[in-house]
Amino acid sequence: MTIDILDDQRVRVRVKTGIEVELILNDGTRIAGSVFIGKEERVQDILNHPNPFFPLRQKNQEILLVAKSAVAVCKPLDSPG
Repeated sequence: MTIDILDDQRVRVRVKTGIEVELILNDGTRIAGSVFIGKEERVQDILNHPNPFFPLRQKNQEILLVAKSAVAVCKPLDSPG
């Protein structure tokens, strides 16, 4: 869940769903974990967003910030809902 404070009076709460993915990096390293997408988003929307990094939660609960430029393949392993 993310919370955006829009101004002094309004707050927007966005609930996100974890999607299991396997990443293959440019150097061949494989990383499995979860990326988080909003209700109307797809995994590819995260990859196409202009931010150069995205968070990935590994199975041990550690959060990695992954550089999109280092990702060769992102394979979703499940779908929301």
